[in-house]
Amino acid sequence: MVPWGRKQSEKTLNADKKGEQTESSKNFLKVLVDPPEPLVDIVAVHGLNPLDKQLHAEATWTAEGKLWLRDFLPKRIPRARILLFGYNSNVAFQASTAGITEQAENLLNQLEAVRTINPDRPLIFICHSLGGIIVKRALVHSSNDRAYRAIRESTFGIAFFGTPHKGGNHAEVGDMVAKIARSLSGSPSNSFMDALKNNSTLNTITSDFRQLLEDFQFLTFYETRPLGRFGIVVPQDSAVLGLPGTREKQIPLDANHRQICKFASEDDPMYQQVADNITKMANDSFSFQRRSVHVLPISEEPTFSSNERKSCSKMNESSILGHYNATVQLGNANWSTTKGDTNKTQQLGNRNKSLQDGNGNQTVQIAPDSINLWYFMEMLRLGAKYLLNF
Repeated sequence: MVPWGRKQSEKTLNADKKGEQTESSKNFLKVLVDPPEPLVDIVAVHGLNPLDKQLHAEATWTAEGKLWLRDFLPKRIPRARILLFGYNSNVAFQASTAGITEQAENLLNQLEAVRTINPDRPLIFICHSLGGIIVKRALVHSSNDRAYRAIRESTFGIAFFGTPHKGGNHAEVGDMVAKIARSLSGSPSNSFMDALKNNSTLNTITSDFRQLLEDFQFLTFYETRPLGRFGIVVPQDSAVLGLPGTREKQIPLDANHRQICKFASEDDPMYQQVADNITKMANDSFSFQRRSVHVLPISEEPTFSSNERKSCSKMNESSILGHYNATVQLGNANWSTTKGDTNKTQQLGNRNKSLQDGNGNQTVQIAPDSINLWYFMEMLRLGAKYLLNF
């Protein structure tokens, strides 16, 4: 199936006429499941492929010919559009900064293209091993790039399968990545291993992503079975983020690093546990509205078109149904729901609540008691400028 908005050509085919993956197709975003009216996009990202296997993107999630993302999961989440991202992971992780960054930007660029019709649709990533690092880098990048910011703001959750978030026994993340490569290939080249170990970008990504931990829901699945002589490849202390249970569910699976995300049957208890958790995350995302939680500089004056939301500080939420509505929330823990057309809402301070139903309503709420006077005056000035632009 060809992604929306793309033309299939000889150079960009995901498969040739015989169904075999072509050499040029190592980089692609393929739609596996495309329901008529999807409520959430689920994107699967594979990990390292040191043996350079064909169809590695598909094989990562396949057991006994069953690709559970396509063959099982749609029965549990029928309103989910499910996509598969493929990339040359060997180049990504061997080429240091440029490789990881390029593949992260590649993911963002292809995602933006297939989400043109509904860029606000909630988004969930499912990642195996080092695929989680690509996704973390992509979300960090999208936080700082206006062209891709909608992807970060629409992301509801991430499911990690054996992704190393830190090294083990005081080791660097690069050492853990090298251990993964060794376990998957047996005897990778010394140059490849050195490139992985000395990849300082991995630690930078880990540090940068910490700033985003409060913005998403997480499922961290970790292995409990050894992979031959390599033992537990990514131990629990590396595979979990260490967040509260309301933010992260830490789930052990009775599998090794290779098998942690492969399921041959819907009756497999391990698959059922995985599907139960992903289904809950997807159901929770249905009520999720894209929100902006970044802090805007005082000098920044955004313009509005169609429905717009601007939120300064954190924990503000807004829901808009209709056309040409605008919401500005400055402060913390504000909540706004708008139904109708050409409504305008401005909330300054903390813990304001607003409900508008109809057309042409205007609401201004100010709660200065919980903020200092200077900050309040700055918010008031900025808010006034926003309203003048409505």
